[in-house]
Amino acid sequence: MWNCSTRITAGPGSVCTVRARSDSRNTKGGDDVQLRQLEHFEAVYRLRSFTRAAHEQYLSQSALSRSIASLEEELGQLLFDRSTHSVEPTDAAEALIGHAIDAVAAARALSEGAKLLSDGSGGSVTIGTGPYPAQPLMTRVIRRLSGDRPGIQVTVAGGATSDLLTSLARRELDFVVCDISKAKESALAAEVVTEAIASEPLALVVAPDHPLACTAPTPAQVAAHPFVLPPPAPIGARLLARSADASNRPLRVPFYEVDSTTACLDVVADGRSVTLVPMSLARQECPGRGLMYRAAGRGQSTHDGVHVLRGRTLSTSATVARDAVIAEAEALAADARAWRRSAGDGWHR
Repeated sequence: MWNCSTRITAGPGSVCTVRARSDSRNTKGGDDVQLRQLEHFEAVYRLRSFTRAAHEQYLSQSALSRSIASLEEELGQLLFDRSTHSVEPTDAAEALIGHAIDAVAAARALSEGAKLLSDGSGGSVTIGTGPYPAQPLMTRVIRRLSGDRPGIQVTVAGGATSDLLTSLARRELDFVVCDISKAKESALAAEVVTEAIASEPLALVVAPDHPLACTAPTPAQVAAHPFVLPPPAPIGARLLARSADASNRPLRVPFYEVDSTTACLDVVADGRSVTLVPMSLARQECPGRGLMYRAAGRGQSTHDGVHVLRGRTLSTSATVARDAVIAEAEALAADARAWRRSAGDGWHR
């Protein structure tokens, strides 16, 4: 039998030790809070229902209620308001849920790590991704893990940076890969630790019948056409506007805003718009779509990082996935540098 410990502050001057055990017994022992009780707490908090939580945890509703009541007694705090038709967490529950989730995650990570070390199987990781890392970086990461760690289940969730970081703070994601400036400007910036990954140049992409095709366009000429881009960070939008038009005329960047880089490429086929995507994606997608691409202006490159919740220890599988992200980003950047040296800065299709 193993156990891992953490400390939860249950109230002013009150601290209890949580020992997360590998078995599922729910016997009361002094000030010990059982792992199963914390799992039940998390389930009720997440589902806002004793009925649904009991079904998920394979318990009768009465057994789940007894488990939560026992936990409340141990902590000396009421966790849920049962006075209404819905189940609402109390202020104490809001303050303690993060500690409970971390304790459960630590226990599972220990078991998962041992299994990975013994036979390479088991484990799961959920990664949030912004639009630029989504393709091809994250697809390459999944292929790498499929070959090196086939037992790890990987879930990749895309979305707006604010939503991803909120999910990270709620422990719904293990880590997020997105633009560093977006994370810095987030209201959750103080709760996140960021590790920069290798950047790669952006490519300017147009349709073959676009006025810019087969020319060496100046930034001002590019700025005369509508940009279609994923939602940019405010810093990125300002930098793009300045690099596109040195006269500092007000520009609406982007003119068209869509959620994914592949959708940007779909719109560019209109023959009117321009877009910026990672060079690796342009090289992968443009030939089959009949689009033209070239290296974008100086300094226009990806600026992504791996964002982890401060103070949270990654599980073994999440650590393996994070290392894969860092390694694949470096490989993409090196490949882009080598390709650019040999191919030059003109248009390609």
